[in-house]
Amino acid sequence: MTHFTDYTELFVEFPVFSVGNESPFAAHLTWLDSFRPVAEGRVRVILRGGGLPEEEFSVEQPSIPGIFRPVAIPAHAGQRKVILILEAPGQTSIHNLGAYTVYSGKEAIPAAVEEDEDGAISYLKEQQWQVDFATAPVARRTLRESIRAVATFKATASGEAEISAPHDGQLARRGKAFPAIGTRVTKGQVLAVIGSPLGRELQTLDKGVSGTALRAPIDGVIAYVHTTAGSYLEKGQPVFHIIDPEKLWLECRIPEADVLRLADVDGAWVSLPNVEAPLVITTKGEQSNGRVVAFSQAIDPRTRTAPLILEFTNPDQQLRIGMLVEAHVFTGKTADSVAVPVSAIVRDSGLPVVYVELGGESFERRVVQTGIREGDYIEIRSGVERGERVVSRGAYLVKLAASGPAEAGHGHAH
Repeated sequence: MTHFTDYTELFVEFPVFSVGNESPFAAHLTWLDSFRPVAEGRVRVILRGGGLPEEEFSVEQPSIPGIFRPVAIPAHAGQRKVILILEAPGQTSIHNLGAYTVYSGKEAIPAAVEEDEDGAISYLKEQQWQVDFATAPVARRTLRESIRAVATFKATASGEAEISAPHDGQLARRGKAFPAIGTRVTKGQVLAVIGSPLGRELQTLDKGVSGTALRAPIDGVIAYVHTTAGSYLEKGQPVFHIIDPEKLWLECRIPEADVLRLADVDGAWVSLPNVEAPLVITTKGEQSNGRVVAFSQAIDPRTRTAPLILEFTNPDQQLRIGMLVEAHVFTGKTADSVAVPVSAIVRDSGLPVVYVELGGESFERRVVQTGIREGDYIEIRSGVERGERVVSRGAYLVKLAASGPAEAGHGHAH
């Protein structure tokens, strides 16, 4: 059977109980926060209730990481509640496994045939623990509808500045080093000096250096350096390009067919290259981290799109101006539906499929109908039920297991 607490998943196999006979447990314990095997701790199996004395059987450590093997030898026949307790460093996890019959002897055990679930896919715990694997519950979530758009990160209207030569002259550094790309500057800071042309009064800035100061007009970071110290410049020739990375614009090109769906834009989520978690921009409510700057009233005749601009706080200032990304702009509509992580969806023969956990080592392929996606979660309109669990990491490996040789799944020896 498979049982969950807030901290651990237990997949356990044990024989029918009978008085005086060994019932060895194969208890597979997995931490739910990491889906790694429980590598240390003590496991206790308790038989309780039925008006009989409590019995306890324990093992002090796993035989291998994740698998504990306590052996129960019941002394009393009757209906007993079975409880398995993990006592690990810093965490105790209690699994109430329900009521089981302890028979008076082996001869009293009724005949039974163990059957696997029809169509079940076997994927053992020992396999799961060796790869990036996880399951997640199917749960109700409020998801916001969105439309997809190509988007670009840009500097804000006040977050970009170009410094050019105010007149002809030779460029000289101010201080020990000439500013380089990535140098953080403050508004008013002197970055370099351009020598005054003949006939113009010189402004002495440092000992031995005179001319016109080139000052940073905004706080920010130098994005481009167009020339080098010692170069002779003509009036208007660019020298430095400065951007403020703290706030950026996300310019989304909304397809003409979707423009009328955006009646109440309240943000967007953005897929970032090689980053698992999406960037979420919210323009309303307490969690707001951005605002709508503009939504064009005109369609670009070449691209058949309308630009929508959102301003947001650049997280950790890691995003770069000019990055081309895929944005999903919230329309303002929501749906309260069952949802699963997007990573649970696998394409199989062109159909969206999830793998539902039937037990700790058995899974079932289900074709699902998907709906609204928001960030890491996607609406499931049919195919799964609330409370079931799906493979959220490693689903493709279960798919491969389904197409490979049959494995000895249930009742196998570990």
